[in-house]
Amino acid sequence: MLDYQIRSAQGKAEKNPTIILIHGYGSNAEDLFSFAPYLPKSHTIIALQAPLSMGYRSYAWYPLGMNQTGTVTSDVDQAWKVVDLLLENIEALSEEHALDPDDISLFGFSQGAILSWALAFKYPEKVRRIIALSGLIHESVPMEKKPEFLAYAAHGIEDTVIRIDQAREYILPLSQKYEEIEYHEFNDGHTVSHENFTALMEWIIKTNL
Repeated sequence: MLDYQIRSAQGKAEKNPTIILIHGYGSNAEDLFSFAPYLPKSHTIIALQAPLSMGYRSYAWYPLGMNQTGTVTSDVDQAWKVVDLLLENIEALSEEHALDPDDISLFGFSQGAILSWALAFKYPEKVRRIIALSGLIHESVPMEKKPEFLAYAAHGIEDTVIRIDQAREYILPLSQKYEEIEYHEFNDGHTVSHENFTALMEWIIKTNL
C-alpha cells in the first residue's frame, strides 16, 4: 500500500464520493493535500505518495531522463505499471474507507496528471472524473473511444516544464470533439494559479452528482 494522507467526508453516507490527489514529479503527498480544506466536505480526500524516493520529501511515480536533444524521456512500460499500482491502491482504499466506487475522481498535477489521463482511458469504469493540471496525454494512451469520464484540464501558457504545445497536441482536440472534456489555458507557468483553482472548483461543483 502506498503512503497516503486522508480527510474523511462529513456526513453519514454509507459510501462516500472521493477525490484522489496524485502529485507531480519531485513532490510529495502533502503538496496537493494542501487543497483539501477547499474541496467539497461531502467527499473523502486522499493524497497518495509516489513510491520512488528522490531525497528528502521528494518522490516520483516513475523515473524521468533526458536524451541528447534535451527532450525529457520516460520508461513507458514502467509508467503503465504505475497506472495499475494506482488502481490497486484505489480499490484497496475503497474497501478500507467505504468509498463509493461509482464516484471516484482523480486530481493530478504534472506527472500525476499524465497518470490520471492514462488510468481514466485504460480503466474508464473505475473513474468518473479527472482534474488534470499542467500535464499531457502520452501517445501510448488508448484514445480511440469516446471518453466515459468527465475531465477538467488546464495548462499554463508559460509552462517551461511541460510545454503548452504538448498539452495542445491531444487534450485540446479532445475538448473540441467531446463535451465531456473541458480545457483551459492560463497565463501561468508550471503551477496552479488562483484563477485556475477557482475555475476547477466551479467545475467540481458543477459536475458533482
